Amino acid sequence: MGLDLVLLTIYLICIGSLAYQMVLAAEAGVEVRVTCLPDADILGRALADQLARQGLSAESGQVVMEMPSPLKPQMGLTLTPPALRGQPPGDPTGQIAVQVIPQGPQPLKPLTGLTVQVLNQTQGFQVVVDWDRSSFTQGKDQARRVIRHTPGTRMDLGLPQVMSVVNPNQLLSAVATSEDCFRLNPDTQLLHLAVPLVDPNQLLTLDPPDRIYALDLALNITPVIGRGARPLVLLLPFRFRVERRVGQSPLPFRRWLGKR
Repeated sequence: MGLDLVLLTIYLICIGSLAYQMVLAAEAGVEVRVTCLPDADILGRALADQLARQGLSAESGQVVMEMPSPLKPQMGLTLTPPALRGQPPGDPTGQIAVQVIPQGPQPLKPLTGLTVQVLNQTQGFQVVVDWDRSSFTQGKDQARRVIRHTPGTRMDLGLPQVMSVVNPNQLLSAVATSEDCFRLNPDTQLLHLAVPLVDPNQLLTLDPPDRIYALDLALNITPVIGRGARPLVLLLPFRFRVERRVGQSPLPFRRWLGKR
């Protein structure tokens, strides 16, 4: 009887140890992710200030934390241009929406670029994205020239870029990266992306206040019909902070300890 009890105890210990090792192996496989948090406050204050300086109501532009379709249900901004001369009273002008992604939880992988989305739902305004007047910064680095990435096309980085025009009822979706991310392929003589735009692993080694990257996006908004509306010039600061985000442990007691 005593020997049976000893054997049973050893058996249970072995089973428990095996189960624990399996759970630890599963825990080791929990994906470490990061969260790209957009700074809505800086964007909102910059937008309101620039609108006021150009004689427009600060309320004509606002930051929206959940943009409607076809944009992602994440942070962006909307802008209502001023009414055109001769426009009937009560006739809606329409809105312009701008968003930069990705946002929120992301795999701990380098970002090759940022996707810029501009939705023009107006009837009488044209939105122009000026890539050469836009800039990108990361951490404490100096501002870098923004390049619109179009795979497979021949580019001469020494020449000015063609602006992207978004006409009424059109949507622009373009990938923006920086000039220093490109290298020349000696075989094809084509520029290709060789360095990621944002490396979360590198940012996480910095002090928390420096774990940021930013795209300052230059836009020109001009009327295409009617008269009396001046062009609107904006420089929109889309800033993001990177935070580490670790998945939950499969062990209940370790999750409990993590909350304490």
